[in-house]
Amino acid sequence: EMSVLALCFALLNLAFLAQGKSAPGCSLSLNNNLPIKNEPLIFSQNGKSVEIMRPSASSGKDSSLDLKTGEEIIIACPSKKNVIEATGKDESVAKCVSGSTLSIGGKSVDSKTLDCKSKADSDVIKTDRTCANGQGTILEIGFKISEGWFKLLEVCHDIAESKTYWASHSIKGDGIEGKVYRSTARPAFTRGEKWLFTGFNPDSAYKQDNQEKVLKTVLGAKSATAYLDAKATKFLARGHLAPDADFALSPHQLATYYYVNAAPQWQSINAGNWLRTETNSRTVAAALGVDLAVVTGTLGVSKMVDDKGQEKEIFMEGKSRLPVPEYYWKVLRNPEDNSCIAIVSTNNPFLKSAPTPVCKDVCEKNGWPTYQNDLFKGYVYCCEYKDLKSAVPHMPEIPCKSTLKFKKN
Repeated sequence: EMSVLALCFALLNLAFLAQGKSAPGCSLSLNNNLPIKNEPLIFSQNGKSVEIMRPSASSGKDSSLDLKTGEEIIIACPSKKNVIEATGKDESVAKCVSGSTLSIGGKSVDSKTLDCKSKADSDVIKTDRTCANGQGTILEIGFKISEGWFKLLEVCHDIAESKTYWASHSIKGDGIEGKVYRSTARPAFTRGEKWLFTGFNPDSAYKQDNQEKVLKTVLGAKSATAYLDAKATKFLARGHLAPDADFALSPHQLATYYYVNAAPQWQSINAGNWLRTETNSRTVAAALGVDLAVVTGTLGVSKMVDDKGQEKEIFMEGKSRLPVPEYYWKVLRNPEDNSCIAIVSTNNPFLKSAPTPVCKDVCEKNGWPTYQNDLFKGYVYCCEYKDLKSAVPHMPEIPCKSTLKFKKN
């Protein structure tokens, strides 16, 4: 029989092995072992199925892509004339050796050296599905590689009116806290396809000189001057619906920069209480450790008071295109138990008093933070999904059964 002492030593040994760096397999830290310049797309392939590889739980503030020794992944650099610099191919199969060492075609490479020549590009494709009671078309944003099409998010967009009703994505709660932080500047938004935003350029529509022109035309010079001041965050920003920060990997973050995944949002709200709402979504996803299903959308057209004291609707292009929404909303759903919360924010920093909520506020009752004392930064409240659904006719059907309570680690 084994003596107690021998057993202790054996267990200690095991503990050291488990803890030591020599643990078998590969662990690619998102912030330390992936290329910084142009991070490639990485797909796992288990048996027949190829999937976008997902980061594993964060240890502290870092997540990693974890592989077993000998496990194969696909490294891809989609977009025209793009290649993996180390291999000269647009796709290569890499096998885990150990640590951050992979083997491609029998050659050992460090995962950090697998830069793409240019950015790993996403695409937007039109489906034949409709949404918003037939007014919108479902567009998918994702990646095309030789193994097929991989959807990252989808949007419900009215192509004729150049407006997006909602965007749907998921926050991978187990890997989001250690997401890739890049110091590089944020990329420009892109139209993506010529059949979107036809007859005008969304770049120009969002420019501050166009905002000034639109507000002067619709409201008069005096009001326009009062509402716009870039130094004081008084301008309309490209408000992400599915935000870049909800994704852990760099090419996924960059894939959110399509104009169809945005709507005009006042900057003081975009960087104010709406930003807090986005952060809270990630906090809950991480605390639950689930793939939190998120639908983010717009409602109505913002009305602003003109020089004569009348309320006028604001469109960034012509009489009806690229409307400035009156509200932004977000529905979060935990897929494990179908508990949901709906969150609503105003999109008018110049309200004189708190608006009448479009549905009954249940923030406090469910532990959600409330942001209601600074109208300039956005007035935010929570609702039951079914209550908001009756106020937002174009909202998709979401299988909500109970109320999602706020939770943090």
